Amino acid sequence: MAVTVTALVVGTTVAVVSTSLYFVRASMKASIAEEQFARITAIANAMDQKFISRRVLLKSFADGLAAHSPSDDAALQAFVARHDSLTAFFDNFSMVDMRGELTANFNGTATIGRLNLADRDYFKDTVRTGKGVISQPLRNRANGLPQVIMTEPVFDAAGRMASIITAQINLNEPNFLGELADVRFGKTGYMFITNTDGIVISSPRKSRILKHTDAEGGTNPVTARSLAGFEGTAEGMNRVGVYGLYAFKQLRQTNWIMGAIYPRDEAFAQIETIERVVWIGLALLSSLVGLTSFLLTQRQLRPLARLHRHMLASVGNATYQPMVEPTSTDEIGDLRRTFESLMEQRVAAERRLAAHGDHLRAILAHAGDAFISLDAQGRITEWNHQAELIFGWKREEVLGESVTELIAPPEMRERHEQGMRVFQETGKGALVDARTEFEAVHRDGRVFPIEISVGALPAGDQFVANAFIRDISERRAVAERIAAGERFVRGIADNVPALVSYIDREQRYTFANAHIMRRHPGESLIGRTIRDVRGPSVYAVIEPWVRRALAGEAVTFLNPGSETVGTAELVYEVSYIPDRGADGAVNGFYSLSIDITERKQAEEALLASEQRFRSVTDNMPALVSYLDTQERFTFANAAFKDWFGTDPAEMIGKTLREVVGDEVHAPRAPMLARAFAGERVEFDTHRMVDGLARDVHSIYVPDIAVDGRCKGVFALSLNITSLKNIERELAAQARMDTLTGLPNRLALNEALPKSIARAKRNGCALALMFLDIDHFKSINDSLGHAVGDAVLVEFARRLRDGVRLTDTVARLAGDEFVVLLESPMDQDAAAQVASKIVGLVGGTAFDIGEARTHVTTSVGVVFHGPSDPFGPGLGELLMQRADLALYRAKAAGRNGFALVGSNDSDA
Repeated sequence: MAVTVTALVVGTTVAVVSTSLYFVRASMKASIAEEQFARITAIANAMDQKFISRRVLLKSFADGLAAHSPSDDAALQAFVARHDSLTAFFDNFSMVDMRGELTANFNGTATIGRLNLADRDYFKDTVRTGKGVISQPLRNRANGLPQVIMTEPVFDAAGRMASIITAQINLNEPNFLGELADVRFGKTGYMFITNTDGIVISSPRKSRILKHTDAEGGTNPVTARSLAGFEGTAEGMNRVGVYGLYAFKQLRQTNWIMGAIYPRDEAFAQIETIERVVWIGLALLSSLVGLTSFLLTQRQLRPLARLHRHMLASVGNATYQPMVEPTSTDEIGDLRRTFESLMEQRVAAERRLAAHGDHLRAILAHAGDAFISLDAQGRITEWNHQAELIFGWKREEVLGESVTELIAPPEMRERHEQGMRVFQETGKGALVDARTEFEAVHRDGRVFPIEISVGALPAGDQFVANAFIRDISERRAVAERIAAGERFVRGIADNVPALVSYIDREQRYTFANAHIMRRHPGESLIGRTIRDVRGPSVYAVIEPWVRRALAGEAVTFLNPGSETVGTAELVYEVSYIPDRGADGAVNGFYSLSIDITERKQAEEALLASEQRFRSVTDNMPALVSYLDTQERFTFANAAFKDWFGTDPAEMIGKTLREVVGDEVHAPRAPMLARAFAGERVEFDTHRMVDGLARDVHSIYVPDIAVDGRCKGVFALSLNITSLKNIERELAAQARMDTLTGLPNRLALNEALPKSIARAKRNGCALALMFLDIDHFKSINDSLGHAVGDAVLVEFARRLRDGVRLTDTVARLAGDEFVVLLESPMDQDAAAQVASKIVGLVGGTAFDIGEARTHVTTSVGVVFHGPSDPFGPGLGELLMQRADLALYRAKAAGRNGFALVGSNDSDA
């Protein structure tokens, strides 16, 4: 009651105080924000006026300059120097011509003629618009100071822009803001200026000027809103964690934003002091009200407290002692008298019940089964000595405990609770007797089976259950062993892929598995004789084996034709195993019949298939074999004897290396490795066999099992020597000129890169000659094409005689020939060969049958020294230079040669 009264008083007071303080704080916050925004707006307006007044000054200065029109730069500098009054508003002002060159400067002439502002945006904007502008914040090129620039164009008498006034405002100087620089918001609040791009223009920390607001890390969401166009007041936390009231106002004359921050702790310091005083007073008031309420309530309820203590002391006592204090006449006195009457009745009833309980426990203590008694909630009210032995719990430990929690395994407790609820509903108002088995748990955690007989005695809407319990672990274990043995034997017999039975000494069936029963649907075999079940004809065949088994001999025999499926006879492998008793006498025998028909058929089919496969492969003109994963032959056809003189039968079990030797095995080893990895491999090999060249095309095919594992490799090798000889002959013909027998253009195109590579590798020189027959067309026209062909043949012969065997002579087409000299000593050596060829060709006449003609040749020679570069495209370059040299030889009168270097600048 004291707590309730105190809570009501405190709750009401807290609600009123909290509401009042909330409205006071909200009103104060709105007032501070309104004042802060009004001040920042006034400052922004003042800044706009400062820019307007400065603009007026610059306009007046421009008009005065246009009126005086100084004749030269010296006069202009003197005019500027006289206007020192402008320095009260600007740190410096200058004159710039239309090319951006500085022509006059108030702060000195050192930068005149050295500074060009044509690339500055403010200069470009002034020229473009013809109006004065205010620049973005920038750093002065001459002194490095942060500044903004105001410009004003100066027009001549014709109205053309003649020059531009640039006035500088130093952002580090206090006169930039004038008296506005001293404005403060509280003690620690301050004002700052940024532009809409986030560049700091003014700040108490000068190091931040011309830097972005986020340049030093951290982000202020309130400042970000102002950059997006927000004007007004807002609350937020700056990058260093100071929470404050912000105000923002944008200038009209430029894209500057005036901002101010008033730290929140400072702004609300006074109201927070008031709040602390109010809450301390409220705490003191609550304590006083609570103490007063507690003392008054305690005094009024003191008799009830004494009765309460007496009731608690009487609950656990077997005898009841009444209170000695006089009884009052109020409601508490009536409650006391009623309680004392009930307690006297309870004590009398408990004495009678204890006497009956002692008698019943004496009977149950000597019972052979465990006895448990339960109340309507499933709590244990009785637990005899046998129950202590079965479950391991003492009687005094379990009384009042839930029987489900005590003896039911955790995984079965939900089912047990459901059964209890059903039993409770069934037991209301009627006598119930039930017997069942379930699993119980011992105190040590061991789970064991029990048989329980339960009787329920109705008691109004409730019931009392009595249960006799017996541990049936041993009984169930014996039954389970018997059943398991029978299931084990039956499971094995029914799942063996055979006919299994047992025949006793009278030759009667006492057991037959499921396979036998399916062959005799609708019949009962147990107790019938073998003769009766199998028939006289079959019995006559097996009767000798039956007698031997009953005599104690284990026998196995084939029983073909005893059964047919369609027209096919089934073949069984039958085994009789005697069953001897403990005295050694034969009690009967076990019969096991396995159908081996499919195995026999498979063996015959496999043998036939192998014979057919052997017949096919032995007549193939190729090597056919199979290698296991150890590279051992498991099959080889007759061709191995023709190729290697090896009997295929002797190869089985040997490795490929053992059969063909290391020399033949080496090139095949990596191919086999790929095949064993699951890849189909084809490749060609060339080697000498008995002094003859042999080309072989081999194919390795992996044998992949169902599980993806490679079991071995099928190998097929074909003799392709004839085919390869034809290919080589065709390749040689494709590279030979059929008329002269010389290499043709294709052969030259293949030989030239190889010669260049050798020269580069060996550091040698190289020479290429381009030749043709002088006036060859006249020979053809006058003597005929047959004579012309004969001339070409003789010309080719003389070319071959004029060079070394290591040099290359090729015919390109018609009368065009090429000579490739490898490793000439120098240019003179190449020239000597060219001169020799000219002499061999023109020295003696060509006798062609009846005709006799004189033939001369022109030779173009290109020489490539060992120190010359061997770059890509060198072959094409040599052909071009040789052709150019040939042109020069012809221009010189023919019957001669011309020599050029591969890198000559005049070539």
